[in-house]
Amino acid sequence: MKKVISLLAGCAATLAFAAGAAASGPAVHFSESVVGDVIPCEGGFTLTAVSGSLKGVIHEGASASGNLNFTGTLVPKNVVLVGSDGNTYRAAGAIWFGGAFNAQTGTGTFTFTEHILFVGPDGGLVGAIHITEHVSPNGKEVSVDFGTCEDPGE
Repeated sequence: MKKVISLLAGCAATLAFAAGAAASGPAVHFSESVVGDVIPCEGGFTLTAVSGSLKGVIHEGASASGNLNFTGTLVPKNVVLVGSDGNTYRAAGAIWFGGAFNAQTGTGTFTFTEHILFVGPDGGLVGAIHITEHVSPNGKEVSVDFGTCEDPGE
């Protein structure tokens, strides 16, 4: 999933920063299959996506003064995974990213969050991806990963 997110975040950033002082555009909606993604979790447990997709929306904007912004949200839709234990699981949660560039100061900020839960047929949690990353206008980067599973794009 992160391979998709990284690509989309890069595209959104490029579009937003190339837009200059152009007016805000309409939101872009898309869907990307996750079939075949393998998600490694603690203890050697893995989940393999057998159906479903990420549904997403990206929006970019610019102000008359040249400030730029973009935001994107992705949610798993009908994502079914088979665990290395043979059981079936589903994905729930969301991925969000966004950023802004201040044309007057030449600084920007970017935030990425990925919080996806993997739920069993009994409603129990088998694992989760919990990643938050932030880049401040001063360039300081903070990254926190407290999930029990890894994004398949890492």
